[in-house]
Amino acid sequence: MYLTQTLRRSAQRRCSDTVLVCGEKSLTWGEFENRCARLAAGLVALGLTAGDRVAMLSHNCAEYFEFSFAVPWAGGAIVPLNNRLGSDELNYILEDSGARLLIADVHFKDVIDGFLPQLPGLEQVIYFDPKNDSSDYESLISQYPPMVDQQRGYEDIAGILYTSGTTGRPKGAVLSHRNLIANAMGASLNSGLNEDTVYLHATPLFHAAGASRVYSMIGAGTTNIILPSFEVGALLAAIEKHQVTALLLVPTMINRLVHHEDLHKFDLSSLRNISYGASPMPQTVLKKALEELPNVAFTQAYGMTELSPAATFLEARYHVLEGPDAGRLASCGRPVFNADVRIVDEGDLPLADGEVGEIVVKGPMVMQGYWQNPEATAEAIRDGWMHTGDAGYRDSEGFFYIVDRIKDLVITGGENVSSVEVENCIYQLEAVSECAVFGIPHEDWIESVHCEVVAKPGCSITESEVIAHCKSQMTSFKCPRSVVVRDQPLPISGTGKIMKNELRKPYWQGRDRKV
Repeated sequence: MYLTQTLRRSAQRRCSDTVLVCGEKSLTWGEFENRCARLAAGLVALGLTAGDRVAMLSHNCAEYFEFSFAVPWAGGAIVPLNNRLGSDELNYILEDSGARLLIADVHFKDVIDGFLPQLPGLEQVIYFDPKNDSSDYESLISQYPPMVDQQRGYEDIAGILYTSGTTGRPKGAVLSHRNLIANAMGASLNSGLNEDTVYLHATPLFHAAGASRVYSMIGAGTTNIILPSFEVGALLAAIEKHQVTALLLVPTMINRLVHHEDLHKFDLSSLRNISYGASPMPQTVLKKALEELPNVAFTQAYGMTELSPAATFLEARYHVLEGPDAGRLASCGRPVFNADVRIVDEGDLPLADGEVGEIVVKGPMVMQGYWQNPEATAEAIRDGWMHTGDAGYRDSEGFFYIVDRIKDLVITGGENVSSVEVENCIYQLEAVSECAVFGIPHEDWIESVHCEVVAKPGCSITESEVIAHCKSQMTSFKCPRSVVVRDQPLPISGTGKIMKNELRKPYWQGRDRKV
């Protein structure tokens, strides 16, 4: 059970067929396998040894696929970097992961130059240019003959994927080969992936959902079309040009797609399935999607990075507005075939159907733990059960429903934002006495970051001052979009904690979900 075996099998079956298309670049399966084996040899020549980490900073591109397989082929582990993060955050992840090598799009060179002197453990940056074959990356591939697959697998680390946590700093979810293959098998079974599938990669490949789909698609032998970034017009054009049959989108993307003025100007007749996940889906958006794209089967996967990432799946048959299978649009589905999912109380005891508690998951998709963070691992995984931090319930037919978030996170446009991290930033302002950050409904981003603050006696603070300060300290998507300055203290529980559930109530009133 090792990831590179899926590539070698598919390459044997489809050697001369096209596997990757990104802009003007196109690779056959044979070419792709050969380049991965050569890149692996180059990485080993640079000093990569078994278990070493290699990071990647780029937009979506064919090179991302090569990175995803060349690194494990050489015996290493991947560390995908969120290209929306600032220098300080990238610096932290590279230092924390101990990455020895970094593969990067040359367009990020200025960003990298800003933190490179602070990372003595990062031995070399290998630049590539997606629009130019003359680069260090291409030289490395051409310089070395293909090496033998090291066949690392099973419990060997395949990757460390960083996710925003409730304590501020990102935590590295350690995913093994077994974790990612277990997810790939579930994706193929649930989504009907096969060699006839033409799959469009529109979500970021550094996210768990996007990264896992790389392995799912290569294992299933699909043809893969890659969009460097999401833009509705480019998405529609790619579907028409390449006769795309399936893709994954986050709810924000679906919302923009179904409201786009050119939606029906393109031939979308090839499109059979749109999967969605990464953040809650408003039912109004989903109903609009079903109306605008009646011939497309919608499916939902629920999970998290720590679950490689899928735990439940809502099939297309339940994405209907009428008939015997209707009434399930608010559900995140039932467990994937290799997952145990249940609802537990604060003492981790199972709850009866209909009772609200925490969603926990057990199975081969559960991460090994958080990188070099045994305390956080012990808190998250107890007796083999991954505690998701989501509050929900199960109905009598085994469907799960999310109603709230226990973890202190905001998921905006598919990006996890730690409320604690934003609050720590706001508390740097001398005039701030109290603050609370949480998510509120947003028409486009589904949730937006919102803050409520109380000024110290004799001081004043404004919305613009809070937002300006955050923008000077943090990546833009983490900054509050709205701020309320209160003249009364924040509500406090009997244990002295700020009651964010009370603060959120007015914003989520009348909605089935509070996230």
